Amino acid sequence: MTITSESGEPVRRMLSTGFWRAQVAGWSILLVLGFCIRLVIFGNVEASFWLTLAMEPLAFALTSTAAVWHVRHAPKDASLTIVLACAVLLCAAASVLLAAIGYTIYSLFQLGELSIARGHQFRLGVIYYMGILSIWTLVYFGVEAELAARNERISKMKAETRAVQLELEHLQTQIEPHFLFNALNALVAEIPERPHIAEEMTRRLADYLRYSLGNRGDGMCRLDEEIEAAESYIRIQELRFDKRLEYQSQVDPSTLSILIPHMTLQGLVENAIKHGQWAEHERFLVNISARRQGDALTIEVDNPGQLQSRHVLAQGGKGLNNLCRRLDLHYPGRNEFSLIQKAGRIVARLTLHGEPASSQRHRN
Repeated sequence: MTITSESGEPVRRMLSTGFWRAQVAGWSILLVLGFCIRLVIFGNVEASFWLTLAMEPLAFALTSTAAVWHVRHAPKDASLTIVLACAVLLCAAASVLLAAIGYTIYSLFQLGELSIARGHQFRLGVIYYMGILSIWTLVYFGVEAELAARNERISKMKAETRAVQLELEHLQTQIEPHFLFNALNALVAEIPERPHIAEEMTRRLADYLRYSLGNRGDGMCRLDEEIEAAESYIRIQELRFDKRLEYQSQVDPSTLSILIPHMTLQGLVENAIKHGQWAEHERFLVNISARRQGDALTIEVDNPGQLQSRHVLAQGGKGLNNLCRRLDLHYPGRNEFSLIQKAGRIVARLTLHGEPASSQRHRN
């Protein structure tokens, strides 16, 4: 795969600083180890010192050159068999070269025959460097494969995160017009008979839209912001229902700074008013409560009425379905939503466990 810049020009790939740290550290260890091995074999400190000083830096230079060439010029679509065959041939060639140079330096000291591998000094050098270079090659390709797999996982995670963000944005663009159309319909209905009420509803709707549009694109917001927005919506509906609609809230102060998905309460409150208006009593009360239990936040919105079916989400309309999908994206496997009957009232209960999977902003 070719990496290109924004202008379309190829970008030359570079080895990471982590590689160079590992390269220097690894060959430093091999330098000490090589000196000890040569001292045992040759029994000569001076010869072991000069051989080590010459050979290990040369091996370091060869492996570094091979790594740089591989990163910059090696074809990315080459098969594994070809890559391994080339690696073996290069290791063998480098081993012969290093052994020949080492044998030449050894000959300059005229140490005579060795007590170990007598007469096979050159072969011994080839075997030694073949082993070292083979281990280096296996480690290099192993680490490269792991890094490639990790980068692929990161790219996949970024793509999945982007897909979730796009879906959340799409859901957000659905819920806001849904609310606005409902509010405008209620406003239009008041204009002919109660124009002064329609005028006040317009002012309150403008205040609410200022919050909604001001937070457009924010995936998360504080609970106290959501409660304030829900109260603004209720004030709009209070004008519509005159004195029939009443509102109460019981909110644990420790929950006010918790982040929740934007427009969460609005959907619950809208649903409560929609069904609460059909209550038998002249007035109907909408309650909002929030409490914390461990790492779980529980929000309840209740209104008078009777559940007609336990499969209420299918009847809840776009608003509740939209809310449930957004909760699944923000709290995958860690959210619960239910509508239950409780002493003549319908309770919408929402429980969120832990922190959201992703939040687009944090407020202090």
